[in-house]
Amino acid sequence: MQNRKDRLRILLEEYWKKELPELIERESYINTDSPLISDVIGPRRAGKTYLMFLTVKKLLKSGVDKRQTLYVNFERRILYPLTPDYFNYLVEIIYEGEILKNKVYLFLDEVRRLKDWEKFVRSIYDEFKGKMKIVISGSTSKLTKSNLSHLLSGRHLTTPVYPLSFREFLRFKGFGMSGLPTEEEKAKTMKFLREYIEYGGFPEVVLNKNKEEYLENLFLDIITRDVAPKVKYPAVLEDLACLLTSLSAKTVSFSKLSRLLGSRGIKISVPTLEKYFYLMKDAFLFSDNRIYSFKIKDQLQHPGKIYCIDTGFVNYFGFKFSEDRGRLIENLVATELHRRFPHGKTKIFYWKDYQGNEVDFVVKEGIKVNELIQVTYANGQDEIEKRETRALLKASRELKCNNLKIITWDYKAEENMENRKIVYTPLWKWLLEIKQKS
Repeated sequence: MQNRKDRLRILLEEYWKKELPELIERESYINTDSPLISDVIGPRRAGKTYLMFLTVKKLLKSGVDKRQTLYVNFERRILYPLTPDYFNYLVEIIYEGEILKNKVYLFLDEVRRLKDWEKFVRSIYDEFKGKMKIVISGSTSKLTKSNLSHLLSGRHLTTPVYPLSFREFLRFKGFGMSGLPTEEEKAKTMKFLREYIEYGGFPEVVLNKNKEEYLENLFLDIITRDVAPKVKYPAVLEDLACLLTSLSAKTVSFSKLSRLLGSRGIKISVPTLEKYFYLMKDAFLFSDNRIYSFKIKDQLQHPGKIYCIDTGFVNYFGFKFSEDRGRLIENLVATELHRRFPHGKTKIFYWKDYQGNEVDFVVKEGIKVNELIQVTYANGQDEIEKRETRALLKASRELKCNNLKIITWDYKAEENMENRKIVYTPLWKWLLEIKQKS
């Protein structure tokens, strides 16, 4: 029987000898010039491993020998049962070869599978400082926020990986535009946009024909592998996840949700329900935007607006595009905003007053509100409801923000109202914009 070190050596030899797959460029990137640990986080099968391999390919093109790169996926069955000893074996293998003659690039995929991995990664980081670049990945937003996170404080950079943006989706489809689109290009873009909304942006769903089968397997995989092991009653997770998906782009009260589930024969307390939601949020299945208020108490008391990470899941498990186009494209805009502003000082909220006026998105940078965004399926001025502009103007006055936008299905215009300019932007055009991340 092979010992653990031999199993690890077999995996590394396999990686060194095997050709890397053909890869399409993504918009996320890993900074290999930085000496800090790079942690790559995102939902399962959104492309974290893919991004690691893209990074390896760039290193090889720059002249790095492949044996100066080490890739280990801790979800490979050959390594089970997992123990922290693997970190010591990695160090031994590095010292035994001639790997250290140049800078080493260590890629540890799903590293959180190993208990107390932070201690060992910190130890390796300190031991090889200046001689090694370490890249770690995990399907959890709290990869570097555990009880041992203080060990990596100030030593890491986070790279989030989401399902494909619409720009990346078109690239994966082999379609591109330069400048203003022709009528044919515009028609193809709109066709691809409908497909993108219907099936979402997970790479393997985009690239395969049996899209619904892949969507179902992926949705259940996230629940069973990344959430279920952490809860006491895993049997209710699938029902809860499907229900939340059907509520995408709506405010959700956990007390009402508990009563609704109870009416369906699923008894679950509000605290347990909140815990399960935040575990699914941690696995990137859902996100929530808080209400915009100067008072933290208001933000905590008012229900959050729930969004699913991918419109493919919403369309398959929640509601069809034909049933509620407005909510589905609002969900898409929410995901894109979180992609553009994954961390830092830019935060996303929704705004609502006591008269029921509501603005879908408040983009706040530091203490300043930079932009107010409404989302509608309207395809012309006559289809845009007056309440959309009324709420936008009221929020503009209250929040002192004059950057007002309404994202439409395919209507472009500018309108001056109450000495303020409202910009109407087609969804496809807005999705293809390249914004500076913060």
